[in-house]
Amino acid sequence: MDNKEKDLTKVSSGITIMFALFWIYRLFIEKNLNFLCDFKSSFGTLLLYTMGPLIFIYITKDIKENNYKKKKIPFKIYLTCFFLQFTTLITLMLVSGIFIIITKNIPNKTIDLNFSMIFSLLIFAPIVEEIVFRHLLAKKLLKHGDAFYIFVSAFCFSLVHGFSMGIPTMIYTFILGLIWSYLLVKTGNIIIVIAFHSLSNLFGSIFTQILSGFSDQAFMAYFFLIIIFAIIGIILFIKNKKDFSFNEKIFGKNNLKQVFSNKGIIFYIIITIVFMIIKQLLV
Repeated sequence: MDNKEKDLTKVSSGITIMFALFWIYRLFIEKNLNFLCDFKSSFGTLLLYTMGPLIFIYITKDIKENNYKKKKIPFKIYLTCFFLQFTTLITLMLVSGIFIIITKNIPNKTIDLNFSMIFSLLIFAPIVEEIVFRHLLAKKLLKHGDAFYIFVSAFCFSLVHGFSMGIPTMIYTFILGLIWSYLLVKTGNIIIVIAFHSLSNLFGSIFTQILSGFSDQAFMAYFFLIIIFAIIGIILFIKNKKDFSFNEKIFGKNNLKQVFSNKGIIFYIIITIVFMIIKQLLV
């Protein structure tokens, strides 16, 4: 087993244990606590992103770390990544629609936009999720290649959303994960990536919920604006395609083989699927 395989096994195992403990709390412990409902949920999230990273750091402590450096990139790259987030949002809407047709199950996606939820979407989640899935993974895996890191970061990020938000959101967060891990590789600046994550939640969740509750006309106007921005994202991506290429392909045969034959990743996938099934059985 080479260092690349060992490092990926430890990293994916750390992520697996980190979230498996959280899922155990969410499925079996939370409902038996005598706390207020809102606090019970926040308590679980707080445990995940305080104790979780410590568990991850302990499991991966033997991996030699490499610190990435801040770099300047052309403004067109920021612009392309910004509009590509809308392309990703349209992809989510299309995939969700297909999923609803196939399963004939219309999920309730309404979010209670109280202060706690808005704070989580705009500040807490972007900071902690980017620190875990972009920053920590970059320190452990970026030395093995930009394309390898980008793929692993996006995949690990998307898989955990399968438990909380379902299969369509896994596809959505995988593409977003590609964009944000690419930004970290190019800029070396986690603050910028956190800002993009926050903007994505603002346009994709908060504005969508506010306008859908305001009026159908306002929501449709916003929907058409998203479509326009999504098309701009595709045009900019095609125009600047060379800036998004690496020596090694992100979806190259080597990357796919190294990732999906890895024991840690297989363990991660199995555990996630098991908890997704348990969650459905308990509903």
